[in-house]
Amino acid sequence: MKHISIFLLLSTITISTTFAGTYDDVVTIFNTSCAFSSCHDSSNPAADIDFSLNGNEIYSQLINVTPQNTTAAAKNNKLVKPGDPARSFLYRKMNYNLHTDSELTTGENSGMPTGGALDNHQIELVRQWILFGAKNDGATYVNPDILEEYYTMGGLDALEAPEAPAVGEGYQIQLGPIFLAPGEEREYIYRYELQNEEALETNNIEVLMNQQSHHFLFFKFNDGEEFAQADGLIGVTGLGGNSGQAITSDTKMVGGWAYSRNLELPEGTAFKWDQNQVLKLNYHILNYSTTGILPATLYVNVYTQPEGTALMEMHSEFHLSIEEDQTVGLIFPPGESEHSWHMSNFEESTGNNDTVHIWTLGSHTHKYGVDFDVFLNDDGQLGEQVYEGFYNLDYTTLLNYYNYAEPAFRIFDDEYLSIRDGDGLFIEGVYNNTSSQIVTAGLTTEDEMFGVFLNYLVGDISVLEQDTTPIVGLNELQQNSNWQVYPNPTTGQVSLILPKNIDDLNIEVYNTAGELLFGEAITNGASKWHLNLENQLNGIYIVQLKANNFNEIQKLTVHR
Repeated sequence: MKHISIFLLLSTITISTTFAGTYDDVVTIFNTSCAFSSCHDSSNPAADIDFSLNGNEIYSQLINVTPQNTTAAAKNNKLVKPGDPARSFLYRKMNYNLHTDSELTTGENSGMPTGGALDNHQIELVRQWILFGAKNDGATYVNPDILEEYYTMGGLDALEAPEAPAVGEGYQIQLGPIFLAPGEEREYIYRYELQNEEALETNNIEVLMNQQSHHFLFFKFNDGEEFAQADGLIGVTGLGGNSGQAITSDTKMVGGWAYSRNLELPEGTAFKWDQNQVLKLNYHILNYSTTGILPATLYVNVYTQPEGTALMEMHSEFHLSIEEDQTVGLIFPPGESEHSWHMSNFEESTGNNDTVHIWTLGSHTHKYGVDFDVFLNDDGQLGEQVYEGFYNLDYTTLLNYYNYAEPAFRIFDDEYLSIRDGDGLFIEGVYNNTSSQIVTAGLTTEDEMFGVFLNYLVGDISVLEQDTTPIVGLNELQQNSNWQVYPNPTTGQVSLILPKNIDDLNIEVYNTAGELLFGEAITNGASKWHLNLENQLNGIYIVQLKANNFNEIQKLTVHR
């Protein structure tokens, strides 16, 4: 088995660039609609922006320049931030409510041009220019005729934006719209800066995307490698081009979706992201319509919680089977064929004896896939079947056929599927190549794939089985943040930042059975105290502080 970083070897989608000059078209809009008296001409360039100049001179005024508007600058907006229209203040001034992720807020003044909005297809052209990296290279990244036809004649229905998480509870990422002509197929990668000021955890990710979407893959870059990819949408191009960037070894997978779905993690688990985490989005779309333009849009609602809330980190992987002796991957001759694969070596395990606890299993083929089954390893033989491809996408109804576009997604909600890393899983796929040609592995729906999605935990999960209900007598006490217990979870050594202006504190530590494990009085007005719980078992503990008119608790997790 080769891991998914071998995408560099696969045949890929070719992106047509038969039109020329996206930025030239944008400059025409700036020259004709923004450069007039008392606005942005040479005699009175508002905000020091002169749109009467040539393209190169205008470009130097805009790209990654901090706006003079203090509200926009405080949001870390730039006049034009390549790849990110929603953080480009110039575009947001031009948006006039065309897209909800780019609306102006209080303190950012009115839209522009001051005489009223441009035509929607012109606004969209500026947005697309920024989305594709705001390049000044003479190339065309979007067909302006498609934009004009869509906004004047119509096309397929656009997705309605879902409600975003409340402030402080998460954020919404919007990718698109990306406009596809009838029958057109595209795959893109996209680098997105989260700009989170603190490390965080997420235990729920909701994805909404068009039915024409083939897949959405969600990654976070490895430390120090997040700036290797250019800004903006990057089309995955032909063999030997940039196909290796589609899914690479410089990223760690968060999740994969073949259709809109809410991924709510089990209690006590979360994905963990660093401060200023940079994400990679991989979006594959096919416009099945023969007549209508598709405005493909992806919405991702990410719900967050403070670092240290979860007891264990959830891991994600997409494993892809590639035969070791074939440089182009699997071979699918005309007619029916079967493929078997022993998948093992989970990324986050430390060795073959690690226990891996699988939470989800999902399959992935292209249009010639007709069955997909997964079995446990019984001493080198097929053991219990744990995944049947003939189920529906929610794994509740046996369909008696395999739906490659919306394959079954099994969640082991009642009990994790626990296996030894070295044992792995046996996977069997069946394909029916109805074409007259040999089909090989690749990225388009005319090619094929043989892969499996997994979410899993590694190691001892007994901490998740602990009763987290506070012990009798502490139920009514307030859990408070005026004092801090850290690190939490801990391997044993704990520091307490004590509340201010409270004397004669008593510190007590209980287990969930209500047994007092530690108690000590503090009479010297200390601001910090240390505890050693290295001799305690993994589990949930209660730290209680008591004084006159003060009685509060914090939950503490010991996990090694």
